[in-house]
Amino acid sequence: MDFPIRITPILRPLLFPLRASGERAVVRVGGGRVEVEFGVLFHGSFALEQIEHVSRSGWSWWGGLGLRIGARGRVGLIGSLDGVVCVHFNRAQRVRAPFPWRCRELYISLHDPEGFIATVEAEAHMAAA
Repeated sequence: MDFPIRITPILRPLLFPLRASGERAVVRVGGGRVEVEFGVLFHGSFALEQIEHVSRSGWSWWGGLGLRIGARGRVGLIGSLDGVVCVHFNRAQRVRAPFPWRCRELYISLHDPEGFIATVEAEAHMAAA
């Protein structure tokens, strides 16, 4: 199932040259995996068993928009301050953002955060059964 990343209208022209829009700004859940793409800026692929939990979160305006790489393994794909979720991993994961990086927490602004959380939890439950 696809979950588009929420991008505010003011940010779209800035991200468009980096192909972070439409089908290239999406989170896909299925087949025991979560795939995250944010144009040429970010790509990550994670097995469900690598995810500790997923929760609603916030992102402060001073944290900035776009691809944000922070200390202690925090990565943000923030196209909007609304609809932010945090994917907490049970150990640091390798991602390409635009260079290899270790990610412990992945923050993503989504159009349907509750649907994403419910889908990840349902997929994880089915994988564990």
